[in-house]
Amino acid sequence: MVPLTVLAVVLVIAGTVIAMVRMTGGPRYTPAALGTTVSPGRPGPTTAASPADAAAGSRADPRAQAAALDALLDASGASRTKLNDAIARVEECTRIEQAIVDLRTVGTERQAQLDGVAAADLSALPEGERLRALLTEALGYSLAADRSFVLWGQAVRGGGCDGGGRADHREAQRQSKLAGDAKERFLAGWNPVATRHGLRERAATGI
Repeated sequence: MVPLTVLAVVLVIAGTVIAMVRMTGGPRYTPAALGTTVSPGRPGPTTAASPADAAAGSRADPRAQAAALDALLDASGASRTKLNDAIARVEECTRIEQAIVDLRTVGTERQAQLDGVAAADLSALPEGERLRALLTEALGYSLAADRSFVLWGQAVRGGGCDGGGRADHREAQRQSKLAGDAKERFLAGWNPVATRHGLRERAATGI
């Protein structure tokens, strides 16, 4: 038989524990302590693929890349037309202020085209990097010519249309010749690619 003294002590301890549990509201659990369980037969949490992963997993489209480069050639051709119109006005000394503005605009457009070529994704075209290098060379010469034509136009205006800026005009023509030769080299590689992807062939005078 348990002594009454021991029984009394046990009852006191039990009462104290029950009181403490009631005061604290019972044991508390944190999310870290609970862990994560996955029900059998159900997939666990997944992470969505990033756009970069999706792009890397998709196959590059050579037709789309060729078309993007073709659009840059369209822009280059439009700049060439604008340049020739401005040169004619300077030579005739008609609306020369607007002609100089147009010459500057052509230079800005050429730089944008160079930036576009540098940024273009040509990874799906076997000739992509060679075409990039050749077109960059050609547009670089064109930009140099455009800048010299601006100096020529300013000299003509400053001299009252009395034949100023001859040295700048000669330099512009020299750079234009280099640009034309570089465009021919580019088109020798580009036109077969254009034909392969259903795009039109071009001539150096058109870009």
